Amino acid sequence: MDELRTFEHVIIDPQFQQKVKAKPIELNEKEKAVLSQAFKTPALFQLLSTLRSRRFGIGYRYETGEPETMTWSHGKTVVQEKGPLAHKSRHEPYPLSEVEEALIAWAACGPNGVVLADAPVHGNLSTWLCWAGRTIPAPCNDVAVDLFIVNDKGTFLYRPSMERTSPLEIASEEDYWKILNWYREGCIKLSDKRIDIGWMAGPEGTKVNLAGPWQYNLNRPGSTWFIPVGELGFEWTNVLFTMYEWWHVYLVDPDTGEPAGCKEWVKPGMLEMGMPVPVYDELLVQVSAHQVGCCVDNMRLAAEALGLGAWVFCGVTSDLILGGIPDLAKGLGFKYMERDPAKNPNKVLTSIGLPGIKEACVTPSPQFPTPKDLCDYVCEIRYRRGSIFAREDNWAIRNKGPYKPEVMKQIVEHPRIRIADWVREAAEATVEYIVDKWGCAPAFTNPMHAQFTAQIHHVDIDYYKRFYTSRDGSDLPFMITPQILNHFKTYHKGEPDPYAS
Repeated sequence: MDELRTFEHVIIDPQFQQKVKAKPIELNEKEKAVLSQAFKTPALFQLLSTLRSRRFGIGYRYETGEPETMTWSHGKTVVQEKGPLAHKSRHEPYPLSEVEEALIAWAACGPNGVVLADAPVHGNLSTWLCWAGRTIPAPCNDVAVDLFIVNDKGTFLYRPSMERTSPLEIASEEDYWKILNWYREGCIKLSDKRIDIGWMAGPEGTKVNLAGPWQYNLNRPGSTWFIPVGELGFEWTNVLFTMYEWWHVYLVDPDTGEPAGCKEWVKPGMLEMGMPVPVYDELLVQVSAHQVGCCVDNMRLAAEALGLGAWVFCGVTSDLILGGIPDLAKGLGFKYMERDPAKNPNKVLTSIGLPGIKEACVTPSPQFPTPKDLCDYVCEIRYRRGSIFAREDNWAIRNKGPYKPEVMKQIVEHPRIRIADWVREAAEATVEYIVDKWGCAPAFTNPMHAQFTAQIHHVDIDYYKRFYTSRDGSDLPFMITPQILNHFKTYHKGEPDPYAS
């Protein structure tokens, strides 16, 4: 991984895009073998039959009644009372290898080619924001979810290049090198430490546990904590254009029942049906959350295939992870705006993101001081030079898909591929109204979310052998699969095998 380096904000700004290396990186024989084996794992339906959350990893402990100092979480000394599942791993923590992390990260949201974008021009093809394919879907392919990785080496942001070498990136064994390359080239190092969140995160002198009572082994040494962070302000603004032009639905002030700043466009053929602003914000939370869910589910399946333990959870407060409660934890260090309590009826914490790394599409903010700045940015990102509907240096032609060059030329010249001027004016007026009344837009939800995460680790088989029932005719617990049992033999050849005995 590279050391700390910053990018201009952006989710998909063409200036942010980096060229993919033209020549494959050199892999050693072990890396080649691991990557090749990873693509020979059991079939999907077989994996689904054994898929479980396995929360106890090598180096972990439960209910021992022994005090333990959480050096990675404020140095607190904590005790989990002794109980019927008391167990302390006899092994030292065993971190994931670089290749294992690269595979999990790629499964989560890595590049896989070019999306089809198979919507008609008269079916609102103009809503698309990006055609760089990833292993997960996204509304309008906004690519607004980034993956943060927390391990013993520190805290990283995984964000591979938005350029594509081919419409189908992994077509054969000759392409496996890309997975490791995307990991090495696409990780930004944010810190050389784990984030400061662990069991019993809460105010001193209290029993408040914002990490949740069941998460004693959260963020423990040896584990890799994968944290998808979604940014819904980008899509919040983008869908506003779509609603106004194609749905003919507009936003309404829930207090007055009147159009939210867009009354002059409420007429037949333009804006014809109202939706309360808080309902719209909730809709966008749901629209954006599905890609995080797919991201986490992909990691869970990848771990099952590799014989690793995957523990997925959403029991940690999102703002605690991001850094919105700095008196308790710095978390990922995201910055938050100060909001006027009188204009914040839901008492929402609003993050502006990580300056220079991952900034929120929210106004007013340093990135988007005015509603016009926000609306212009989200509108023009698809048309500026190098973008998907650009007439110069068109992304689709440069990245060899999805459409043939002659088809792409017809698309970019079609009048309905451009967002109508009246739509831009109405949307901007709506955003101005929301900012004037509630202080910022989005107003009723934080544009940044980190609610659903996954911790991946090597499974401590001893724990499951000690407490869990076995399959008929076997002395192994029913959920210990062949890929778990043979994991070290397969993926860590030449290293000590903690499962050997």
